[in-house]
Amino acid sequence: MTNANEFPQEITFKVICKNFPYVKDILYNACVEHAHEITITEKESRRSTFISYTITATFNTPEHIDRLCNAIAHIEGFITMF
Repeated sequence: MTNANEFPQEITFKVICKNFPYVKDILYNACVEHAHEITITEKESRRSTFISYTITATFNTPEHIDRLCNAIAHIEGFITMF
């Protein structure tokens, strides 16, 4: 079992955004700056108004997680992250 304070660490989280065509590319580019071994899957809402991204990535430090979350929060169309 891995201690939650040990890094590098793989983390999975979700991001909900308005369904703009360029968001996935911006999201991926932000991830590349702060993480590695990145996987992004997506699912559109029923009416295609929103899109949910599931991101799994490996982070070297807690600071990289904080920086990525801050970058994602500033993407146009961002709604929430959990």
